[in-house]
Amino acid sequence: MVIKILVSICFLIVLAWGIATTSLPGTPKAMPCTQEWFSYVDKNYFEISDGEGHGPDLGSGEWLGVVEAKAGLPVENLLPPQQRCQLIQDQFRRHTYIINRPLGWSISF
Repeated sequence: MVIKILVSICFLIVLAWGIATTSLPGTPKAMPCTQEWFSYVDKNYFEISDGEGHGPDLGSGEWLGVVEAKAGLPVENLLPPQQRCQLIQDQFRRHTYIINRPLGWSISF
């Protein structure tokens, strides 16, 4: 009986943590390809760096490629940055994303 209670408590703690760390970000309101837009996407959607400042520079072509891939888009290296940002913005508008950054999970539908 005590073990069932402990297992139930542990399950509830894990469930509460999962709910507390999961978000449903809205479509960025800033114009695509602005510093404000890059910051919003970086903060609310996908973890691009390793948390220690390593990784592509915010807004760079490499950064856009990672965002495109994580958003489920083909990486469009040959397009100008403004078009790439607009494609990403359109993808955010068309889909709902469920993001759990601590676990590195993202689901879209």
